[in-house]
Amino acid sequence: MKYTVHAETLTALREALASECTGVRFGPEFCEWKIPSQKHLKQAYEEAKEAEKEFTYVLPILSNQGVDKMVEQLDFLEELGVEVVVGDLGALNLLQGHEGVKPRLGRPRVYIPARSPWSQITRMPDPGFFARRRVEKLFYQTSLNYMRSLEYYRNLGVVGADVDWIPKCFPSYKKIAGNGFKLAVHSHAIPVAVTMRCHMARFMGEEEPTLCSKPCLAKALKIKQKELEKTFTLNGNVVYRLVESTQREMIQIRRTGIDEVVLPMGPVSNLTTKEELDEAMATLLGGV
Repeated sequence: MKYTVHAETLTALREALASECTGVRFGPEFCEWKIPSQKHLKQAYEEAKEAEKEFTYVLPILSNQGVDKMVEQLDFLEELGVEVVVGDLGALNLLQGHEGVKPRLGRPRVYIPARSPWSQITRMPDPGFFARRRVEKLFYQTSLNYMRSLEYYRNLGVVGADVDWIPKCFPSYKKIAGNGFKLAVHSHAIPVAVTMRCHMARFMGEEEPTLCSKPCLAKALKIKQKELEKTFTLNGNVVYRLVESTQREMIQIRRTGIDEVVLPMGPVSNLTTKEELDEAMATLLGGV
């Protein structure tokens, strides 16, 4: 089992490298405007190598601007020979022919109905016990539980995928891992909605994406949904629902065959320092 930390800046990365984690992830999971320059990518890799930590590069869903940035980095990524998390099929197609790169699917590429905050979707009006169980089973499966999808990605050289910390999904994850597909589960927060246009930038008065001051690196906004009577967290172009990851669930994860747990740094998880990361890992690992 690997315990990796996802950081979007060099400052956060250095805190992660000082922690007890076994590896680091660097790059934006959802926002292409935070894709690092090749200079910062190289620096991040070299610092991870010096700290003897595994290094993974993360890319979000890309528009034409993001594709241009990725193309500039392809030769360097192949030279590194690292895993690259991709957010869309375009990025995955660009990696074809670059044999040194090991692609894995980011969360935007793995469809999980249970991300929806509408928990009552499995509570149809008096459908009967067995009908409700069938709906719930589908609700907690992923797109990778469809074997043709899994084989499609495997034939493209994909080595694994990222998924959410949803305990009722763990049985479906076990089937995927049992087919030799590596999974990494993200703690602390589940993405409920992802947009290409950043709502947080609009709220904060950021008018031009290329000049954005990236307030999402320092703060997250609480938003309330009156109809659901639930509170969510807005960070950048993503709405999250927070989850508490427990030791008991950690034991279940180990039994599924999942080989990696990802702890995200930043204002959503409130993990910003080495000490906070070590405490979070110790909490998850205690008693395991």
